[in-house]
Amino acid sequence: MKIKNKLKTIVLIIDTFIIFLIIIYFFGLKYIVKADNDYKKLGLDINYYEVKYYTVFEEDIFEEYKVYKISNGSIKRLKEQMENSELWSKNKYYEYIMNEFYDVTVDDEKIPIDRQDIYYYEKGYAIFDVKNAKLYYLKGNPYKHHSDYSKILGIKTNNYVSREIYSVRGGPQNDGTDYYTYQFTEEQGKEIINTLEKSTKWSKNRLEDERLDDFEHNKEVLLIENGYYHYEKVCRTRDENKKHNFTDEEATGWEIGVYDCDKNILYYYWTSY
Repeated sequence: MKIKNKLKTIVLIIDTFIIFLIIIYFFGLKYIVKADNDYKKLGLDINYYEVKYYTVFEEDIFEEYKVYKISNGSIKRLKEQMENSELWSKNKYYEYIMNEFYDVTVDDEKIPIDRQDIYYYEKGYAIFDVKNAKLYYLKGNPYKHHSDYSKILGIKTNNYVSREIYSVRGGPQNDGTDYYTYQFTEEQGKEIINTLEKSTKWSKNRLEDERLDDFEHNKEVLLIENGYYHYEKVCRTRDENKKHNFTDEEATGWEIGVYDCDKNILYYYWTSY
């Protein structure tokens, strides 16, 4: 009788242990499936075992920010996928979007990401860092200031191949700096050049290095051999008449435009203080 009771106890313990393993398995499976959901909708064939770990930095009903560390052995295959995908490209996001992506040090300090070898997701905000085997995923639509200077420049800037934007504004007067770079196609470039040839605001005369030095993020403007240039002081005011009729003393800043005719790139800088 005692032996039978012991056997029943052993069987009960084994059954309990098996049930416990099954529960752990399903909870683990649920966790894996949940983890897969984010990066699997980015158009990449990433298996769950290729994700070494991932970190959630921000998560609420409006925004999610996660960073996935991918196995180094998977990078070559995933890079080939991005090269052949219409969803991924080397076209950079606007600078204000890029500022939403960051790494974190062991002391919880935010640091800029490495931009040496980056692919960008076309239908949302995700970045694949090939060099460091990291996938950055941002769910949400960060709102930042952006002005369209088409009328001022006399160039249609709504059609472009890619653009990079750095915009820092603030205060009651919305002072600050806008810094844009637009890449156009060759056909668009021909149309732009025809427009600039007829413009009274643009000239083939190169601006002084002192002016061009404002393009601190694009020093290549100093090397342009075939370009058009624009420089004008601005007055930040709500008075529409004064915007076009003010003295040098009343100016609050300036704008600079440079168009590279050989590379079809427009560089634009606006600042007001």
